[in-house]
Amino acid sequence: MAPVLRGGFRTADPDDAHERTEALMTGHRMAVSRDGAAFGADVRWVAGEGLGLLRFSYGAAVEIRSHPLDAFATVHLPVRGGFRAEHRGMRVRADTAYGAVFSSSGPLTMRWDAGLDLLVLKIDRADLERELASLLGRTPDGPLTFDLEMPRAGGTVSGAAELVRSTCAAAGPEGPPPRVWAALKNAAATALLLGHPHSFTDALRAPAPPASSTVVRRVLDRAAADPARPPTAPELARLTGVSERTLRTVFHAEFGVGPVTYLRRRRLDAVHRELTDLDPAGATTVADVAHRHGFAHAGRFAAEYRARFGEAPSTTLSR
Repeated sequence: MAPVLRGGFRTADPDDAHERTEALMTGHRMAVSRDGAAFGADVRWVAGEGLGLLRFSYGAAVEIRSHPLDAFATVHLPVRGGFRAEHRGMRVRADTAYGAVFSSSGPLTMRWDAGLDLLVLKIDRADLERELASLLGRTPDGPLTFDLEMPRAGGTVSGAAELVRSTCAAAGPEGPPPRVWAALKNAAATALLLGHPHSFTDALRAPAPPASSTVVRRVLDRAAADPARPPTAPELARLTGVSERTLRTVFHAEFGVGPVTYLRRRRLDAVHRELTDLDPAGATTVADVAHRHGFAHAGRFAAEYRARFGEAPSTTLSR
């Protein structure tokens, strides 16, 4: 993962501010109002892979006409003052009570009030779509677009932006380490997808689909093919082509437990059947049977066996 960078600049030259800001956001045109407060840009940012947090203050009122936001979505949260925006044929007034979310191609025009102090959370579209696919359990079948207006009272998205800000402030000049930054990016994407309406909100809230016999069969076939090596949940998700969340939903609907727990119970049942059929005077031991069915930890296996069958595995074999 690329390092987290922070920076900033101050300038009274609108052309200089425009050029520097384009490098941080996207192509746009900016016109400064000649009435009222003088222009004086104060811009700060912290940015890493997939996520950025920026703070803008231009002093004067400005009009910004932005190019389409194809690569990322932005959450605009005024700290002081406000602005008006037109996007995808809709209009919004953003201030300390309402933020704005810009998330798709199309014309975007913003008119910033003089004295606006603005916090912007920027999230890569690829990361949002990847997290959305994980939550849906499938690839999205259309574009991801968010509602423009975002109430801020008690909002999870505002909370995520504050989490990013406070974590970066506490990290000092070097910024958060990559693993922390990755967690912040995931938290911001999840908060936006679950905390603000968008084109897939209804799909996320819909009841889980019925259990898929194909998914279950692939899991059982994998378990039977190599009983000595129990599969993990990520491996089963890759094998079946669904998310871990969907896999758990399928197995809970069908069997009342997740896939790993279900397979572990089946392996215990297989050990029980084999011990029941074995000649207690033979050479095969309980440990031999347990290892053959993927139980490497003798103590844990014995405890689980007793909990399921009410007796020790050695008792089953001797009987």
